[in-house]
Amino acid sequence: MNKKYLIVISFLLSSCMATQKDMLVLQSQIDDLNTNIYTLKKNQADLSLKIDDLNRNLTSFSENTKDLSIDISKLSGKIDDYGALTDKKINQIGKNATQKSEKEEEYSKECLSFYKAMSMYSSKKYEQAIELLKDYIIKYPKGENLDNAYFYLAQSLFEIENYKESGIFYAKIISGYPNFPETPYVRLKYSKSLIELNDKSKLDEAITYLKSVEKDFPTSIEAIIAKQILYEITPKKVTKNTQTKRK
Repeated sequence: MNKKYLIVISFLLSSCMATQKDMLVLQSQIDDLNTNIYTLKKNQADLSLKIDDLNRNLTSFSENTKDLSIDISKLSGKIDDYGALTDKKINQIGKNATQKSEKEEEYSKECLSFYKAMSMYSSKKYEQAIELLKDYIIKYPKGENLDNAYFYLAQSLFEIENYKESGIFYAKIISGYPNFPETPYVRLKYSKSLIELNDKSKLDEAITYLKSVEKDFPTSIEAIIAKQILYEITPKKVTKNTQTKRK
């Protein structure tokens, strides 16, 4: 009987010891689990903070992206405006270049027309020179060589003894180009054209211009020639006046 109790007591004691050991193991596992849970919660909290930071960064990025989009839109507008302005400038430059090219071409034609006439004049082909010079004057009424065209036209007409027309074009130079370099010569030739007409009504005007050459250009060769012509024609006029008085 006593043995049976001893066996039971021994079994119970061994069972208690086993249970206590298991409890210790379980407690250790629970502690480890709690530690892991704490670590997990801590990591979760850190992750939550990082997520918040990320959200803030995303919000800031979104705002920056929005601002960037606005800036890009403004820049695109400026680029479009600049492009339009550039196109306008290019078109204007092209237009100016075209106009310049047209002006240069027109000027080249004008010069060619004048020098063709001068070539005829130099070759003493006065009829052809007259035709070309008149054509130049009609085509280029504001031409750069207009004064010279009048001069050489008058000269050519004088050479073929068309004194009436030569006088007209010498007169154009006198009235229209007071600073013409050959003014003394032009006045002299105008006077000679009038004299050659043998029109008594033109003689006084011829004498007036001959005297103006002497007065305004006293040291010129033209002044010497004018003085000689005056000497030749004045006695005729005096003789005429004297004869009139005698009558």
